[in-house]
Amino acid sequence: MKNNLGSISLLVAFSGLVFFEVLLRMEILTHQGWKIVTAGFEAATIGGFADWFAVSALFHEIPIPFVRKHTNIIAKNREKLTEGIVDLVTNKWLSPDVIAEKLNEVDLAKIILDFIQQPKNQQNAISLIQNIVLKLVDELDNPKFAYALQKILKDQISSIDLAFPLGTWLEKSIKNGDHHQIWELIIEETGKSITNPETKTMLLAKLKEAAEEYSDKGFFKKTALFLAEKSGGIDLNLIADDLLLKAKELMSDAKTDANHPIRSKFDDWLLDFAKQLTSGDEKSINLIENLKERVMQHVEEEKVIHTLLIRSKETLTAQLQNNNTPLMQFLISNLNRMLVDLREDPAAQQKINIYIRETVSELLVKFHSEIGNMVRSSMMKLNNKELVEQIEDKVGNDLQYIRLNGAVVGGIVGIILALLKML
Repeated sequence: MKNNLGSISLLVAFSGLVFFEVLLRMEILTHQGWKIVTAGFEAATIGGFADWFAVSALFHEIPIPFVRKHTNIIAKNREKLTEGIVDLVTNKWLSPDVIAEKLNEVDLAKIILDFIQQPKNQQNAISLIQNIVLKLVDELDNPKFAYALQKILKDQISSIDLAFPLGTWLEKSIKNGDHHQIWELIIEETGKSITNPETKTMLLAKLKEAAEEYSDKGFFKKTALFLAEKSGGIDLNLIADDLLLKAKELMSDAKTDANHPIRSKFDDWLLDFAKQLTSGDEKSINLIENLKERVMQHVEEEKVIHTLLIRSKETLTAQLQNNNTPLMQFLISNLNRMLVDLREDPAAQQKINIYIRETVSELLVKFHSEIGNMVRSSMMKLNNKELVEQIEDKVGNDLQYIRLNGAVVGGIVGIILALLKML
């Protein structure tokens, strides 16, 4: 109905004109008032027809001589129309000032928080983080990355002065007794090494080597050693067992006694070494520098960094596979805590709002022309027929009221003019 409103109004006006004109000419109607009515329908017909032509000429070509070139206006003036729309959108409707003004009216931080705290969206955010981290983790074992990281570490370690802080830490630890636990751990591991069968084998080899060297020092020593071995006076296996047992007992005593002579003597040596480091003793500092060089050389030769990265990749990949792993539980709990803290911190929300608004405003100023380019590109993709159809589809129905108004206003003006003629 709305689509045909203009045509119906024109048909009613024209039908009224024909009807009353025929009745007047047949002298069925003779009163002057009917002439006024007929004049109204006549003017309504003219107004409706004129507005039909005006509206139709926008979208279609009307094959009427002389005026034909003034029809199909949209298609013929599409470039001007396009640039006009682009200018209207970019400089009026979506200008940077307009968008910035609208952004200032919106609490962006609250919207983002509300969005993220919805279970579905939170899971999507976690999945996105997982995918991003997995892609980064996948590159951990890249040899180029390992080489770059190794070079960075080497440069950093080389430039670090370890001597003074190490000396200060050692001196403080020894004086406060903080190193006792380390001592106990070292002694415990040493005790385990003593009971290792390989240790006994190595000790026996050294004892045999010492016995051979002793026998080589002269005939009498060789003879005495031979007789002692044959008579059972010297049993290298038994000697090794006794030595290892005494060493184990010594380690056990040293572990339980913080003031054991061995520990005290070594503490004194470490304390003296620490003082040398803090005082800038060249020999001690060179020792630390050489140690740094050896450590880095070992790291390079054994590809320690690359191996660590490979293991880290395997561990992190396994931890990122689902939300039930310790790493993911840690990330999720911290994300939830961060969101709760942020919701209760208006100052932080305001900072987020300011940051987003300033960032968006900068991007709008920098790339504002892209809005016009998108509008222009979208319109240029349409041929004339598609462009006209889209515009007509959006505004064609509303333009029917122009035709209706043309008929109504024309009719009213016609009646007024007829009345004026009768005065």
